[in-house]
Amino acid sequence: MRSIKTLIFLFLISFCTHSFAKSNEYYQATIVHVLTECNSKCQKQVFEQEVHKAFFVLMDAILNQVRFELSQKEKEIYD
Repeated sequence: MRSIKTLIFLFLISFCTHSFAKSNEYYQATIVHVLTECNSKCQKQVFEQEVHKAFFVLMDAILNQVRFELSQKEKEIYD
């Protein structure tokens, strides 16, 4: 149980503090569900799904930023 609490805490610190995080209500509902209605297999699955979603959203934001910066550099070159 302690390891699950540690994983949840690390997840919240990692993915809830950036500007692309979901609402606090979403995370509260997810945590309540995981702690009250899930067994360890379900908890692991929910955690993995949330990490994957957050990772892909973050990667998408990084790629969009890189695309924007490259387009700005391209404009500077041709202007």
